[in-house]
Amino acid sequence: GGIDAMDSALIKVGMLIAYDYQYAYHSIPLIYDHADQITLAVDEHLQSWAGSRYSIEDAFWGWIRKIDVQNKIKIYRDNFYLPELDTIQNDTRERNMLAKYMGAGGWHLQIDTDEYFPNFARVAQFLRSKKHWLSPNSNPIDIGAFLVPMYKRTPEGFIFIKNAFESFPFATNCPDYQSARGSRHRIYLVPFTCFHQTWARSEEEIAFKLKNWGHSSDFNTESYFNLWKAVDQHTYFYLQNLHPYPPVRQAWPSLEYCPGKTIDAFIENYQKQFPITVPTRLLWRRRLGQIKKSWMQQLKR
Repeated sequence: GGIDAMDSALIKVGMLIAYDYQYAYHSIPLIYDHADQITLAVDEHLQSWAGSRYSIEDAFWGWIRKIDVQNKIKIYRDNFYLPELDTIQNDTRERNMLAKYMGAGGWHLQIDTDEYFPNFARVAQFLRSKKHWLSPNSNPIDIGAFLVPMYKRTPEGFIFIKNAFESFPFATNCPDYQSARGSRHRIYLVPFTCFHQTWARSEEEIAFKLKNWGHSSDFNTESYFNLWKAVDQHTYFYLQNLHPYPPVRQAWPSLEYCPGKTIDAFIENYQKQFPITVPTRLLWRRRLGQIKKSWMQQLKR
């Protein structure tokens, strides 16, 4: 039964590969040693959820073969673009198809290419310690961590959002995605930090992002783009409340800078200068909020 015990706490990571695939060069090595299976989902026609075409260099697949020394990476090609669905529906559909492809059982993780877990060994250790949450009679539960949004790349380092404490579900014992990675399950928050290279990208990518973003019609994207362009290590500390979607602008209270010419160097320096966990009081306040939310949902049923 030794192997069965190991089987029951399998850590299965799914990752969606699309036009921003190049971030996977940084995210996959951070998780590779501690995941049991990694499945990369890629559209067979190389079409995005909005239907636009993109390309992936052959060198990327060569690199995947080269780093996959333990033979744990699978590639799942399918049609992930249906024109009758909007982008978020196509997103959700692809995640559910990927979960089905990865098969039942174990912990199902979905980590996006631009999400970097600096301490994935500890994440994996935590998930394996909660093997009892994977038993057939367990309630569905999602595990949530906290994002550090990376806002702007400078020649010498990165500007990031300070104290965003943005939580997101990344693992579940019951993959049943309703809206992107969101489901109706209770979320158990863990104090792990994940760097999100969401805005620290090239000007072309940010222009593309602003044009295709779900909230694009809710604010003046060109003005915001100009504001973003003006941020550098000499101006970042003047700005506050700068989430691009105006009703939640306070979600991004202020900016901070950390040196590091490469992503790896930035993550290393960050861990020396800033706390990599979440304040305990905040964590418990958020956990209570989650419990209250799941009670309210129980009452509605």
